[in-house]
This record gives sequence, C-alpha cells and structure tokens, in this order.
Amino acid sequence: MLLVLGLVNAYVFIWRDESALADLGQLGATSIRGGSGPLPPLGDAPEHACSGDPVRIFDGLDDLVRLEATLSGGYTLRLALLHLGVRSDELDRIESDVRSTVDLSLLGGSGAPVRVAMDRFGGVHALEIELAEGHVLQACRERGEEPAFTVRNIQHPLRSDVVVVAFELGRDAELRSAIEAIDEKPELADIVAEHLAHDVDFMNEARPGDTVQVMIEKRWLGRHFHRYGAVMAVRFRGAAARVAYFYYKPEGGEGGYFDREGRRMRRSLLRTPIRYHPVHADARAMLEPSMEVALGRLGAVYRVREGAPVVALGDGEIREVGRTLEQGNYVDVELRDGTIARYAHLLRAVGELEQGVTVRQGQVIGLAGHSGRTPHDRLRLELWVEEDGTMTTIDPMRLTAKGAHRPLVQGEPIPERQLERFRSDTAPWLAALQMAKR
Repeated sequence: MLLVLGLVNAYVFIWRDESALADLGQLGATSIRGGSGPLPPLGDAPEHACSGDPVRIFDGLDDLVRLEATLSGGYTLRLALLHLGVRSDELDRIESDVRSTVDLSLLGGSGAPVRVAMDRFGGVHALEIELAEGHVLQACRERGEEPAFTVRNIQHPLRSDVVVVAFELGRDAELRSAIEAIDEKPELADIVAEHLAHDVDFMNEARPGDTVQVMIEKRWLGRHFHRYGAVMAVRFRGAAARVAYFYYKPEGGEGGYFDREGRRMRRSLLRTPIRYHPVHADARAMLEPSMEVALGRLGAVYRVREGAPVVALGDGEIREVGRTLEQGNYVDVELRDGTIARYAHLLRAVGELEQGVTVRQGQVIGLAGHSGRTPHDRLRLELWVEEDGTMTTIDPMRLTAKGAHRPLVQGEPIPERQLERFRSDTAPWLAALQMAKR
C-alpha cells in the first residue's frame, strides 16, 4: 500500500505538467486543460454568432454566458459591459459600431436594459439594448480575427400576452429539454430555475415526473416572438418541494413573490452557488456536491463545466478577490449576516469586482474553472464565520437543509389584514396553474 501511495504521489507532484513543483517560482495558478467528455467546457465561441431570426438575436447561443444590466444610476454602455465581465479590449469596437446607429451619450442613465451573450473568456457574440417599448438595438459579431459587429435597429409594434406554460420533466430530468419538448424557447428554463432557486436546485434535485406551471408574459415585436417578460406565478410539484408563488405588492410594502400563506419566497441563501445550465444525462451523477477537507478547511466541491456561471448565495459585498497556488482564482463575499463565502478554482471573476463592491443574491460573480491545484474543472465553496475572534469553516451543506434548518426567509410577510385580499386577487392565477394541461 505504501508503495502504491508513493507512486501516486510521484505521478501527481513530479511527472504531471500541473505538478506542485511546476508551480514553484510562478505567481499564476495552475491551469489544467478541460476535456471533451460528459462535462465539456461551457461557453465556447460559436462558429456563427447569430441566427437569421428577424428579432431573436440570441437564438442558437444558449450555451454562452447570458447576462443583463440596466443603464441606470450613471451607467454608460461601457461601464455596463465592464460590469458584465466583457473583455476590455472589445469595448472600443463595440462602442464604435453601435455609435454608428445611436448616440451613446443618450444611453447613459436611460434605464435601458442591456443583454449580452459572451463566451467564457469575455468575448461578446451578441448584444441587445432595449431602447424603448418595441424598439431594440442589436449587434451581432461578425466572423474574423478582429471583432466587428453588424448592428440593426428594430422597431415594431409591441404586443404582450400572458400565458400559462405547463410541462413535466422527462426521464433525463433535464429542465431545458422538457421545455423544448413543448416548443417553448430554451431561455425559459433559466427563468424557471431562477424563480425556484430557493426551493429546488434543478442541477441536482430535479427528478423525472416533476411538474412545473408558470404564468408568464410573452412579448412580441410585430408578428415575431421576441422574449419572455414578467413572471406572475410559478408552481412546482416534485421530489424536492411542493410550492407555489405569486407576485404581489402589499399596500405600503415591497413587491415580491409570496406563497398562499403570505410568506415571502426569498431566503437568505440560495440552494446552490451554480446557476442553472443544461448538462448531458450521462454526467448528472457527477453534479451532486461532495465534502472535502483541504489544509484543515471544510468545503463543498461542485463538479461542473469550465465556464459554468457562479452566483452570490446572498446579498453582501466583496471582501477579497485574489489567487493562490492551492485554490487558484477565488472570490470572497461577505454576506449580510457576517458569513463569508469563498468561491475557489475559478476560471475568472466576472465584472469589476473589488473590495467593498456590493453584490446581490443570484448575481454572477465568476465562472467555474480549474485554476489552482485540482485535477478537473470544479468549484470549491467554503463558508466562514467568526467564533471567539477566530475564523472557522462551517458546513456548506446548510444550503440544502430541510425543515426548520433551512436558511431564513427574507422580508416581511403580507400583513394579516391584507391576506384575504391577496388570496382573492391571486385565486384566478392559482386556478389557471392547476388547470393547465400537463
């Protein structure tokens, strides 16, 4: 046994290219090239950037990193793109090409939504700015070594419908494939997963036969479907949970999603630090997080694709962004309750993250990778708390706790005096969800 362990250590620390000895004298973290197996990298640059759809510029780019910002609070287009993690060397070209169609000075502070689809290294392949209702500016990356964008200015009458979409997860328990099977657009999977992220992790906890009904706005530009809009209600029945939430704004209170008892959906922590993305059925067994003790510190390891989006578990602020030989690129977020979440082995951080920058729950703060000392693509999550003046790690599996041990609900419930009206107002929505064909 000792001989076998000696040979394994010799292989890991001497013969392999990513060995610890190879790190000596280097400041950079170890890089291990991703493979092409059941978990290939996410966000490869596509051969063709955009489809021929007249209004849906993001069609066919579902495996890219999709992010959105708003041109408000003094944000210019350049600042918004930096915030989204776009490579700085592309900004001049994007601005130059967009400027030929719209005055950039008019965009700053306009409140216009900006949406991008980019590869995992920050290269933009499609960009959309929603200038006004029914008026969008879109930019599509042209083929070639030098970045250049074809810009189109689209104006059509806006039509909005509210529909109930109902579906059941198939044998592979894959959310996106179930949605595509009913001829809905794949981005609906991201919307559903985001709105249920406090109760079910669709990467790990989804099971065949789970059902979802969602009441959602569908927005059309002229005769062409453009995108999904606001979610009014969502209902999930499955192995992980049985929940239904409705958007409501109590008198004198903040709008949000509530269950039928008037309790808020939002909790202090999400169930996973990995934003939903589809994974091949053959690789699903790899997705469940495992516990790991490294250098005396407890952490959870998520086996995910390089480029998988990593999100803030809760509201907080950046405490540190750095790099070590052991943990590679990492981001530390101090949550509102004082807990510190460390995200390690990242490919890179996303956006202009530095100490003191505020982040919101669910915001993409990095992309999973294989930096540091690790044999494969992954994310290592550590949770730290201060006890008697000493920082110690705690069990990160508290994210998926059940019952009374779940993370606390955030926000005030609907006042008792308004509860009857809330139930009356949302009763038609609940009936529509329940009656939807499955």
